[in-house]
Amino acid sequence: MADETPVIGDGVVTIPVEPVKEKKMPMDLPDSVGQLMMTETAGNIQGSNRNGRAVADIAMGALQATIVSNHAEVGLLEGRTASGIYATPIAGPVNAQGPAGT
Repeated sequence: MADETPVIGDGVVTIPVEPVKEKKMPMDLPDSVGQLMMTETAGNIQGSNRNGRAVADIAMGALQATIVSNHAEVGLLEGRTASGIYATPIAGPVNAQGPAGT
């Protein structure tokens, strides 16, 4: 195919293609700068992940501490229930009878 001129009616479609020009960036970074930026970016991502896990750990610790403190405080109703379960006597003024069985 020495002749690249299209011939009408030959059954072949010829599309003229111009050579591709190599595009250059307006500013080219040296390899060392690009590598340094990639290293710093990876470090920042890891640091951000670490900080996120630390915040989640703090939140879970606060939640667990709240649960523990809520169960550690025994209120009036819980005290009466525990007393009934353990069959321990409750102090005097809680029974419905008045003084001397009245």
